[in-house]
Amino acid sequence: MTILDRYILKKYFINLILWFFCIIGIYIVFDLFTNLEPLLEAAKIAGKKEKTIFFYYLFKSVPVAMMLCPLLGLISAMVTIAMLIHHNELIPIQAAGIPTLRIIAPLVVVAVLLAGTAAVVRETVLPHYLDELVMTIGQVGKNKGTIVNATIDNVTGIAIQGEFLFRKEQYLTEPNFVLHKPLVRQHAYLKAAKAFHYPANGKHPAGFMLTGLKEENEVTKGETLKLNNKDIIITNRTAPDFVEKGNCFVVTDVPFDYLGADDAWRQYASTWELLKAVRNKSLDVGDRVASVIHIRLLQPFLDITLLFLGLPLIVASGDRNVFKVMGISALVVFAFLAVCQGCQWLGSSAEMPVLGAWLPLIIFLPMAVNQMLKLREK
Repeated sequence: MTILDRYILKKYFINLILWFFCIIGIYIVFDLFTNLEPLLEAAKIAGKKEKTIFFYYLFKSVPVAMMLCPLLGLISAMVTIAMLIHHNELIPIQAAGIPTLRIIAPLVVVAVLLAGTAAVVRETVLPHYLDELVMTIGQVGKNKGTIVNATIDNVTGIAIQGEFLFRKEQYLTEPNFVLHKPLVRQHAYLKAAKAFHYPANGKHPAGFMLTGLKEENEVTKGETLKLNNKDIIITNRTAPDFVEKGNCFVVTDVPFDYLGADDAWRQYASTWELLKAVRNKSLDVGDRVASVIHIRLLQPFLDITLLFLGLPLIVASGDRNVFKVMGISALVVFAFLAVCQGCQWLGSSAEMPVLGAWLPLIIFLPMAVNQMLKLREK
């Protein structure tokens, strides 16, 4: 890394940090004044007000930071170049025989690293803090759990219902599993106090152990129910070593986290979990999750494309007005986001969400390449 690279990167990171903390600070201040009283009451009940409020906004700021990362990267890069032009520093650098592409090379490398870091954090860190990321003020300091969304296993036809889901402990409260044909002749209900999720291993398949059955019926008293020669409802009568009396085990491939599936789950679950959900025959996730997967895979390329679109505009214009550059940066970002959202909406309306995910890259990539090629002439 040369002295010039360090000089440019120093200016870049100063701009990036200032922009980041300004926007995050504005978000926190507005949200805090809007929800100050309920948040203070919740923090008082939880104890340690300052610590509770700090961690609440720490997790609330993460989605904002993830969304702003590529946008602030572009704005900071454009302002950095504009400041070099404003202070008449770019012309001597170019006069020394350094090509324009070499001057902006450190900014491009940092943009690629930021996009990669954001993707790694999204895939490895955020899925472990799903409860904290979606926490509301009413849940501050409480282990209330997540509301269970009723889900039907498409393989067995079992409807899985419950009151609350606790991800860390891996259990449901007040579970109510409804059995349908062809598993049983008539509808049957399995109601219990709790349902603990057991992952598959060499001894048993994946499923739920219903503990404290509230009602005994023919299903729980009888032999193990099978479907296509596979055990589905394992009872104490058939497997006393595995299922204790008053319990029963329901075999299902529905993932535990999916029972709390909503927009937050699709947003924060890892791409690998989304891929498994798409391939899981027990689930019917549709094209919406497939669209999210394609958007995830394309996001780093879109971030870099955005940089390649905006940065050449400032270098080519040579405008010394920093505020004008900030305005141009904002317009480029808003136009880019508007087109991306419009493409996704168009894809959803035409029932082709995957095309909606790829369309922004198809539109903007040739434009970005053309912009960068123009810089080779400078």
